[in-house]
Amino acid sequence: MNIRIVAIARPVGTAGEEIAQLTADKLGFRFYDYQVVQTAAQEAGVSPETVSEAEHTPSLLTRILEALARNPSMPVAAWADPVPLATNPLLTSTEYRRFIEDVIRDLADQGEAVLMGHGAPMVLQGRSDTLKVLTTGSTEQRAQRIAGGMNIDVDSARKTVEKTDAERQDYFRRFYNRAWLATENYDLCLNTDRLTPDQAATIIAQTAQMH
Repeated sequence: MNIRIVAIARPVGTAGEEIAQLTADKLGFRFYDYQVVQTAAQEAGVSPETVSEAEHTPSLLTRILEALARNPSMPVAAWADPVPLATNPLLTSTEYRRFIEDVIRDLADQGEAVLMGHGAPMVLQGRSDTLKVLTTGSTEQRAQRIAGGMNIDVDSARKTVEKTDAERQDYFRRFYNRAWLATENYDLCLNTDRLTPDQAATIIAQTAQMH
């Protein structure tokens, strides 16, 4: 089957946002990152309480997809805003997570999209039309990138890398029973210590076009 979806996981500081956007540009795909999805969810009035009421789910799904259609992309930075997944009441809500997973599957069904964040590679694990990508890099290089992007010192940036990695590993172990950074969960792993964002995006796009 042809690759219709690229799902990217990116540890903080690996320039994953920029790589994902460039990949979408090269493939002519739509780009959705976690901020876009969350913004659309807020615009659609999604909360754990409303999502938990099953009868509202179809209309909520329609509203969030309409919100995404109105604002399919937004500028991205070379560093990620580290969201504390494991301690965020919304993101740890079972109903909300299942709802967002439905959104990801619906976007995947539409095809021609690059999806980043919200565990998209995990959610779409069994799909043969999806290229699952992990961007990675050394702690030091990632800290340097974050320090520049967030205008903080390297020591603080290094602590951010270590803290967010630990939180995300715990989150995915708890809620998906998978090791977030385990290479067997991905089709392609790219070390951004050695690759520029454009080089990484070119590899992803070429790999997608080969299938």
